[in-house]
Amino acid sequence: MSLSQKDLQLERPFIINGSELVASVIYQAIKCKNYPTIPRQIGIIIERVRKLYLEDWERFSDDYYCKEFETYNELLTWLEDNIMTIPEIRELNLSEIEFEAGITVDDPKRATYAFTSRYSPAPPENEDFIDLDAYVRNLCHDLIRHRIVINFSTFPGARYHKEDNPQ
Repeated sequence: MSLSQKDLQLERPFIINGSELVASVIYQAIKCKNYPTIPRQIGIIIERVRKLYLEDWERFSDDYYCKEFETYNELLTWLEDNIMTIPEIRELNLSEIEFEAGITVDDPKRATYAFTSRYSPAPPENEDFIDLDAYVRNLCHDLIRHRIVINFSTFPGARYHKEDNPQ
């Protein structure tokens, strides 16, 4: 049996903390590649993401910053408007060959599309890159994954009883 939209609910509002944001940014930068490797300029990426939340998010203690989001789309928009402006993250869209040749993401001479299918062989390791649109969606999903509440009471045979979970 599969889950329907009514079975999944996002806790609202949901809160993302700064260290969780940094961890997800790096995790997705590694996971979104065919050949998982440590991203180029990882130290600079961490510092720039950290600077974003230090300037913009609410401070709760010396080292704990948070931001509240109401919806998935609000979080996705924030990520697109902020994380995707970091030049080092945008450079993850470049293959190693392009990066070493000094080509930039916005270079007009750069090829814009490459057509592949699931049956295409993986590109050589030095031609691997990150699809930035997929990256930002995966980052958003990673940040909200633990905030989804599953309503198991709609499933036939669910064994939830009030006495099992007193409140």
